[in-house]
Amino acid sequence: AVGAGRLRILRQLLTESVLLALAGGLVGFVLAIVCVKVLRVFGPENIPRLNEVGIDGRVMAFTFFISLLTGIVFGLAPALRASRVDLNTVLKDGGRSSGGGAGHQQIRKLLIVSEVALSLVLLIGAGLLIRSYQRIVNASPGFNPHNVLSLRLSLPSARYSTPDSVFSFYKRLGDRVKELPGIEAVGMNFFLPLSSNSAAWGPITIEGYVPKTASELIISNERFISPDYLRVMGIPLIKGRDFDERDIKGAPEVIIVNEELARRFWPDEDPIGKRIQRGGKGPWRKVVGVVRDDKEFSLENEPPITLFHPVEQFTIGSRYFVARTTSDSAPMIAAVTEEIRALDPELPAYDVSTMEQRVHDALARRRFSMFLLGVFAAFAVVLAAIGIYGVMTYWVNQRTHEIGIRMALGAGQRNILQLVIRQASVLVSAGIVAGLAGAFALTRVMSSLLFGVSATDRFTFIVISLLLAVIALLASYVPARRATKVDPIVALRHE
Repeated sequence: AVGAGRLRILRQLLTESVLLALAGGLVGFVLAIVCVKVLRVFGPENIPRLNEVGIDGRVMAFTFFISLLTGIVFGLAPALRASRVDLNTVLKDGGRSSGGGAGHQQIRKLLIVSEVALSLVLLIGAGLLIRSYQRIVNASPGFNPHNVLSLRLSLPSARYSTPDSVFSFYKRLGDRVKELPGIEAVGMNFFLPLSSNSAAWGPITIEGYVPKTASELIISNERFISPDYLRVMGIPLIKGRDFDERDIKGAPEVIIVNEELARRFWPDEDPIGKRIQRGGKGPWRKVVGVVRDDKEFSLENEPPITLFHPVEQFTIGSRYFVARTTSDSAPMIAAVTEEIRALDPELPAYDVSTMEQRVHDALARRRFSMFLLGVFAAFAVVLAAIGIYGVMTYWVNQRTHEIGIRMALGAGQRNILQLVIRQASVLVSAGIVAGLAGAFALTRVMSSLLFGVSATDRFTFIVISLLLAVIALLASYVPARRATKVDPIVALRHE
């Protein structure tokens, strides 16, 4: 109206938009550097090459480009609209009170709805991961990790070249550790649950079992344990007997099976006395016991069929040594390693840990994924809250004159508060509906990351929706309260 041309308006609005976007990109880039350093320090050790993650020149260039593009794209559309205004229409809309006309109002409402919807999708994803994590933590691993220490030994073949020397060393070590104050029982296993070296598989033949197809192959997880290992690990023996001093090299070969194997192949029979052959050849081994299923490889997967063999019938120098203590097992590690040095000063103990720590480490990647998605969801909620606050504040400012008229005609503070909250509630409700639709479609993609929770878990969807609704309405409450403080006299003079 005072002579500015269209190009001048475009330059002015684009300059403001690009400067804001570049400033935001710079702040985001600094925040990203800090977050990456934090993740490298506190991230789990079992994520490959996490310590190499960083931000390089290409990332910086990408950040600058995205910031610039954001400023141009999201500044160009309103700039073009503003440069093509019909002065008569705008003046009829009420000047500054119009907020840019009805079209602009609709765009702002659409942005708020979109922010709420996207925030809800991220929050529901984080909520599902948190629920899955809780289910895993509360699920029994099949053994009792409390007050159990573990370490690995590997006897060098140069000094322990015969089976007798291997058996003798481990027997003496077990006897010495049993005498330590605070030690309840000791045991050994070639492969320890949830350890980095925990895989031994082999085909088996079950006496009397007829394969369903010619190509059916029964693969079993195999464990080689000492007497008292089950007691140390807290794995219940539900039928038959444990291994004892009878089960040594040269004695009849026996095995213990887990519930899963017994349930699958002898559902209505007593497993005790049944026979199994390893690898389709060699001697038949008699089943002498059945133990409760335990999760050997992952806390999230169901236990596989498992065979337990007496460790003394296999000459292998590398073993995991475990001991159950009467109290916290961590302080006992030093005493146990001292007994190892007393027997062989040159023999190192490695992979030293408590079983509680192994269980904790087994959940590290899931905790990390849950943390990252939770952080992204939190940022999304903050952005949505800021967006709602900004739009509602702008809405209140643009309708100050109207609010003054309402108050002059008798509207009370409660009426004005309801007016603003109602407007925000409509936007938030629309965003939640859109977000629920998006979450129902997208959370199925993360089904493989969930444990014990459906991708459309009703509890998570309802609680997260209510939480976001409360946050969004709180963000609109401040401008709503500000609207109730409007002085009618001042408001009536508001342009």
